[in-house]
Amino acid sequence: KLENELTIAREVQGQLFPQAIPALPGVQLAAVCHAARVVSGDYYDFIKIGPNQLAIAIADISGKGISAALLMASLQAALRSQVLLGKDTWRNTAELVSRLNLHLFRNTSADRYATLFYAAYDGNTRTLTYTNAGHLPPFHVVGDRVSKLEEGGMVVGLFEDVPYDQGVIQIEARSLLVAYSDGLIESENVYGEQFGQKGLLDEILRQRSKPARYLADALVQAAEVWAGTPEQADDM
Repeated sequence: KLENELTIAREVQGQLFPQAIPALPGVQLAAVCHAARVVSGDYYDFIKIGPNQLAIAIADISGKGISAALLMASLQAALRSQVLLGKDTWRNTAELVSRLNLHLFRNTSADRYATLFYAAYDGNTRTLTYTNAGHLPPFHVVGDRVSKLEEGGMVVGLFEDVPYDQGVIQIEARSLLVAYSDGLIESENVYGEQFGQKGLLDEILRQRSKPARYLADALVQAAEVWAGTPEQADDM
């Protein structure tokens, strides 16, 4: 009975992730999520706003299993409702993340929280506005230049009144954005050494000319090869 209920939970959660990757002119998108257990506490989203506008999110819920999956569902619903609230709400990333923080603080227990990276991409101006709420900073790669998207604030859900900042970057042709959760870089080999941000970045730079779908799969595979086992300690 329990196995049956977990299978149902996995099917329900599967519907919370984007069912199709949006198409935007001049942009390649891909995402992958490997759960450490039956259901995942990691969350990603692509929300198409207009013909050339896109909201992007990635989050890591504290804990694992069913409790993390339930909080993930709450975050997904709150984020999507905020993004679609009004014409320009989705662009003000700091204000939107602040509202999500208040939602989680008021509707979860004191020890529950999430790291979150939320970004708004406008293809007309080729700008990416973002707020990083305690999440591992995504890599922005342009040629041989690599930067980390760190502007933002602390995790969402722990405190009621938290200020958030937002950063803005110009998106150049052939640039690459890679966002990820800690399960990817904390994979350990037999010596207890983690794959780490350096291992991930090395693989990104090696594979950066590949299509987005290939790159996403290659990064997960590189972490698994490093660990030498299909067993996962955390969601990727």
